[in-house]
Amino acid sequence: MIKKSTRILVLLAVMLTVLTVVALALFASGAPEKNIKEQENQKMSSKNNSTDNSENDTISPEEAQQIAEKFVKETGAQVGIPKLSEIEGQLVYTVPIMSNGTNMGEITINAINGKNMGGAGGVSYGSSP
Repeated sequence: MIKKSTRILVLLAVMLTVLTVVALALFASGAPEKNIKEQENQKMSSKNNSTDNSENDTISPEEAQQIAEKFVKETGAQVGIPKLSEIEGQLVYTVPIMSNGTNMGEITINAINGKNMGGAGGVSYGSSP
């Protein structure tokens, strides 16, 4: 009798040990994942803060329009509403060029220093006048 009950106790102890090891392994595998997610959230938060700070240092959309107007050579063409975006890590305004309600091109203006970065369509580009 003693041998049978000892075997049962040993079996229960082994099962409890295995269960504990599995539980610890699952917990440990989930802990780094949680830390990685927290780090990603912190990176996103700091990136948003740095983007917000750099947007405060940008020229205004109106200034981008005025700069783009200097490069429009087409008679009757007008600049549209600039759109702020990021291209290759630089903040830029893309200013559409319109003629008779039709988009005929765009001029890209650096949102930090106001320089003309180029254009597309029937518009001119080059160094700022």
